[in-house]
Amino acid sequence: MTNYEKEQIKALRLQGHGYVKIGQMLGLSNNTVRSFCRRNGLDGDTPKNTVFCQHCGKRIKVVPKRKPRKFCSDACRTAWWNSHLDCVNRKAVYDFTCACCGEAFTAYGNRNRKYCSHRCYIAGRFGKGCATSE
Repeated sequence: MTNYEKEQIKALRLQGHGYVKIGQMLGLSNNTVRSFCRRNGLDGDTPKNTVFCQHCGKRIKVVPKRKPRKFCSDACRTAWWNSHLDCVNRKAVYDFTCACCGEAFTAYGNRNRKYCSHRCYIAGRFGKGCATSE
């Protein structure tokens, strides 16, 4: 077994792949892969009880009888969603016209919006004249 194959086994095992899958990917016997993993401490956690954070790749232990977590922390969850806005299924996008300045705008999740900005809200609410777009 070459050093490259050893590194590949380590990387694939840490990604959660099983012995048979790694053996098929690298063209090695699954017993060879299993022996290598056992000798190098890569045998314990299997993909059945371990998942990895979708953002940073950190190992997350699965709690039995609970839904597996996708992220290791709120910071990772927020960072992943902010960098993958195309994956968000936004069904509640509404189109409006501002009651103060008359500009068209869209809002997510709030079908009762009247104003496009806080400035227009203050102007419309307290009667200080309508703000214009700059």
